[in-house]
Amino acid sequence: MVLSRTTVRVLVVAAVVTLFTFNYIYITSWASNDLSSSSNTPSSGDMTYEYPGYDVLLAFGDSITQIGDDPDNGGYLAHLTRHYERQMDVLNRGFAGYNTTGARAVVHRVFPKTRTNTRSSTLSGWYPWLGSSKPAKSSGLAIYNSTGSIWPSRNNHFPSSARKLQLCIIFFGANDAQEEGEFGHNPIEKYAENLRYFVSLLRSPDSEHYSPDTRILFITPPASGELMLKAKARSGYMPMFWNKDTKAYAEVVKEIATEVGAPYVDLYSAIENRINPPNKRAEISNNLGTSNTTSTGNVESTVQAAKSGKYGGYDQLLIDGIHLNPAGNKMLFNLVVAEINKNWPELKPSSPVRARPPK
Repeated sequence: MVLSRTTVRVLVVAAVVTLFTFNYIYITSWASNDLSSSSNTPSSGDMTYEYPGYDVLLAFGDSITQIGDDPDNGGYLAHLTRHYERQMDVLNRGFAGYNTTGARAVVHRVFPKTRTNTRSSTLSGWYPWLGSSKPAKSSGLAIYNSTGSIWPSRNNHFPSSARKLQLCIIFFGANDAQEEGEFGHNPIEKYAENLRYFVSLLRSPDSEHYSPDTRILFITPPASGELMLKAKARSGYMPMFWNKDTKAYAEVVKEIATEVGAPYVDLYSAIENRINPPNKRAEISNNLGTSNTTSTGNVESTVQAAKSGKYGGYDQLLIDGIHLNPAGNKMLFNLVVAEINKNWPELKPSSPVRARPPK
């Protein structure tokens, strides 16, 4: 029997409709299944994974924070991770070389969004009839934001199941306080504006990052070892950080923290008081007659040179004049924990978890 051309067309259309209907039912059913099954899991390049998370301590800062989880250097975040093990996840969001203006360009991808469903993991991106369009793929672990800056993460920057941002540490200022003309320098007024902006993202009800219960802890920029920086500069480029400038930026941090009702760690004073106690500093300055010295920067270096050690003692706490060594990191960790325990005793870790695994 010979089928007519019209009949053939009808049969072909019916077959195509049946195929697409079956595919739709199958995909929709698959999307609702548990994604933990390896047979149902797409390739890792497309998948945005969910995984259990504890409450979160977020550290937002520059290179001192970026290397703050380096165990070989006894990083302060490595200590905090151990301190809060199995009780709170410590997330390192440090950006080497960034001042607060650079940080402002990426902060919206650092602070979790609380007003949109940005942290849910679904299959809607893979098939248009299930929801939104497919998200852009990343290249390895790096994707680029609209400004062209490299972003060190996959599509999601927070675990989708993270329960709550309990504490946000804001630790910027070392680069902002660089000598005027250096790449990182920020006018002190702009620095203050940016710090207030970070706070507003968490405190303002109009912000997509609004999180009124999140605690905020500031850390001032550290004092620098100027002789160490000069020695480093002789072997290659090293921006200059003068303590006379950094101290002013540290004061701004303390003023803004007081203004917004947040505690702070005065790392600048802690380093100075450890290396150069006030009474000893006055004695050295008087003996050297530094009142006749015209450059404050020279005063700082002269005082450092007069003290014991090649670098005036700053190598006790610093690697290169600005970044913390293991002793400096341990000191900062102790200061951070002291402020947390004093202001938020509810965040003090409970006894170490030693529960046996379930049978």
